[in-house]
Formats: sequence, structure tokens, C-alpha cells
Amino acid sequence: MTESSTNSAANLWSVPECPFQIATSARVLDDIRLTVVDAFFSLPRGGAEIGGILLGSYEAGRLTINNYAALDCEHAYGPSFALSPPDEDRLKTLIAAHASGAAGVRPVGWYHSHTRSEIFLSDADLVIHKRYFPEAWQVAMVIKPHTFEPARIGYFFREADGSMRTKNSYREITLDALPIRQVPNGMPSVAPADQPPLRRWRPEATAGDLESAAQAAPVAVPAAEVSQAETKPEAEVATKPVAELTAPLFLPPEPSAWTRGWVWVVAIGVGLGIGSAGFQTRQAWLPRVVAVVNPAPSAPARPPTLGLSIIDREGQLQINWDRNSRGLLHASDAILEITDAAPTPQAIQLDGAHLRTGSFTYARQAEKVDVKLIVHRAGGPDLAEVASFLGKLPERKPREDAEAAKQRDELAKQAAKLKTDLGLQAAKTKKLERDLQSMRDEMKQQQLKRLNNQLTDK
Repeated sequence: MTESSTNSAANLWSVPECPFQIATSARVLDDIRLTVVDAFFSLPRGGAEIGGILLGSYEAGRLTINNYAALDCEHAYGPSFALSPPDEDRLKTLIAAHASGAAGVRPVGWYHSHTRSEIFLSDADLVIHKRYFPEAWQVAMVIKPHTFEPARIGYFFREADGSMRTKNSYREITLDALPIRQVPNGMPSVAPADQPPLRRWRPEATAGDLESAAQAAPVAVPAAEVSQAETKPEAEVATKPVAELTAPLFLPPEPSAWTRGWVWVVAIGVGLGIGSAGFQTRQAWLPRVVAVVNPAPSAPARPPTLGLSIIDREGQLQINWDRNSRGLLHASDAILEITDAAPTPQAIQLDGAHLRTGSFTYARQAEKVDVKLIVHRAGGPDLAEVASFLGKLPERKPREDAEAAKQRDELAKQAAKLKTDLGLQAAKTKKLERDLQSMRDEMKQQQLKRLNNQLTDK
């Protein structure tokens, strides 16, 4: 859901999930929009992403943003707003410079632009927010510029339970440009005292200049005028305008009619000679002229392919592309857009080193995954290629607790030992049974012998 921001004193933003109301100065929003748009057009294919801190106050469940301070990012990792260690040091210094709350303002959050992806907080953005803006009322603002449409912003905040929604903003704002103020009617009739005099490219002629010019180029003057000039005062004669000088002739004199006739005769003869020679040698030059004037249509050159492919390995998608493709020879960076279970695609920035690896691994969350690789080339148009994967998700076995696994192994060892002991006990029992049977047999033999001896005696 989006809403428009106009030239009001403060832009109010609130949603039921936010524990406080956010009031932002329209001038501050417009100033940030201008800097973001300027950086957006500073480089081809998306420009540079910038950011800074938001200044204001928080009281009575209302966060007020009435100023900002830009962060000088060195863009060590590319045009995206990814902070290097020196950038983080500058961010610490910037926060410390405004932490005293001078003039009633202090750091209440931060902002940065997304020029190549939608409005969301990445994992790196979330780390920055938790590390440098830990207060429950400090917010993050993401602004996305556009070439032909108004810019959009989204706020991200900590909810009552401390969690943050990062995949998108609860509500976006369409940020229109503030109207241009009109210049007051009427201009001052007298130039300011400190304004320098107007520069004259040609100085005005004075009486002395006219007199020196008259002496350098004398002009014939009628006798009547000379006599009148002699009777007039000297000052009046000096101010009399000088007659216009005749320009010298720089062009040669016109040729005579006889000379012009011979020139035409020679020109016609030379033309006839050149035409006759060309007609005699037409078989040599005519085919080449026809080929130049009407060249044979050539087949349009096919754009280079990227060889994008997807392989599934137990739910892990192996996204591959041809790292030796001609389309990657002059590639500066690329964006890998993955559309999975989320409604908006995930934009993953790939630098030159990642492109040279030729692969990327992604754990899919849905049965259908669409992948789009957009390569930005220096001095050439962007290349884009799309691939899709469709397949059932593998059965994910629940992860077993380490303590339960240890107990299971211990019980397995005890069971194996009991099984061994039971086997030994069974062997002993069989041996005892054999010994008992032997004793029984021996006792029977002895009884038979005694019976036989008794019968013999009788």
C-alpha cells in the first residue's frame, strides 16, 4: 500500500504494528530524495546507493525527524551501500557528533537507498541497525528512486516484542517532489552597490579618438565646410563626427569575358575526358560502387548467451552459468534475482569475483523457482537470461537433539554388550546341560551294574 507525500509541514506515518508515530519534515524528505536521485543518475545501470543518519527527537510516543546528516561512503565493495571498516568508523564519528542532542536533535535512525532492488532490509542492513541504532524507537528508512516515476520510501522499526519485519515495509509512501517556489514579480531598478559595473566589449569612442582617426586617414572635405570649421571653436570641431572610411579591396579584379570563355572550354574538355575514361573502365569499378551503394543485407548478430542452468541436489539449487561466455568479458557486476516462495524476488549482488566462479548455491523453499541473471557490461547494453526449476521438495528429516543422539548411542552400546553377555551365558548353559546329561548317563550305568550284580548272587 502506498500513499503520496506533498508539501506539508510534516509527513505523518503510522501503522497498528508500530508502537509510535513517525513525523518527518517534508523538506528533509525532499532533500534526501534529491541527493538519492542525483546519485542514481551519477553512474549508468542503477547509479550509486547512498545513506546517512536521521536526526530528530522522540517523546510521548511520537518520533520526529527534522534533519539528517549524510555519510561519506567510499563504496569499496561496489556501487551498493555496503559499509567497509573505514565507513563504519565514519558512521561512529557521525553518530557521536550528534549524540549530545544539541539544538534538540539526536540520532533517531538511519536511511539508505536501494537502486537495484525493492524496499527491504538485507541481513547486512539488519546488522548495521542492531549495532549502531539499538534503541527501541530508532528506525531505518529505505528509499527507492525511479527514472520516470516518483520515489518510494518505507520505514522499518522494532515492534512491541522486539522483532523487526525486514522483507518489506508495512506501508510505503510515494514521495513527490516539492513544488518550485515562484520568483517575486518585478526587478530592482537600481543595481546593488557591491555589484561590479557591466563589462563593455567595445569601448565607446571619445573626442580624442575621433580626432586621431581623422588625422591618420584624412578625408576630402568641401571648402565651404573647411571655412566654417575654421571659424568654429576648437571643441566644437573636435566633436564633429568623422566621415565613414572606405573599406580596402581584398578580392581580385573580375576576369574578362575572353578569359571566362577559355575556362569553360577547358572545363568541358576535362569533363568529357573523365567521362570517357570512366565509361571505358566501368566493368572494373561499377560492381564495387553498386556493392557500396546497395550492400547485401547481413544477418543480425546474435547476442552472446550466458548458459544459465539449474541443478537440484536434495533441495539445494546449484545455479550455474558459463563463466567463459563473451557476455562476461567486460562485465562489471551482475544481479541474481531469485523468485521463490516470497512474492517479491530476492536480489543478490554479484561482483566480478563471483561471476568468475560460474556458480551459486541456494536452498529453495518452494517447488517452483525462477532465476534471472542480469549482467551489467561496461560500454555495452545489459545482458539478461532466465531459467526455472520445477520439482517436489525433498522430505526434510527433523534435526535430532545432540543430547538425545548421545543417549541413543549409549543405549545401543549397552544393548550390544547385553547381547554379547547373553550369548556367553547361553553357551555356558548348554555346557552345563551336556555335563548334566553325562552325569545322568553315568548314574544309569552304575545302577544297571548294581542290579546285575545282585541277580548273579542269587
